[in-house]
Amino acid sequence: MPLLLPAPSSTISARLRVLEAYNETLKAENESLKRQLTAAEKRVERETAKAAASITEFSAIAKRLTVRAAERASRGQALVAADRALKGNL
Repeated sequence: MPLLLPAPSSTISARLRVLEAYNETLKAENESLKRQLTAAEKRVERETAKAAASITEFSAIAKRLTVRAAERASRGQALVAADRALKGNL
């Protein structure tokens, strides 16, 4: 069985420095991702507000069109009735 010798302290120190540097890199990446997420959340809020405003506008347009259609239908029925009355008098 091979005998395991402890690594020299300089090797351990070097590995520790590499791990610490990697840890700092990961921390920096994490902060960058947090900033990106915050920016994306703000964009989502803005787009959601725009969509809500558009829905409100389209709803108002649909209501106006419904009213106009009802008015036209009513006028059309009145014209048909008047036409029938005129034909009946002839």
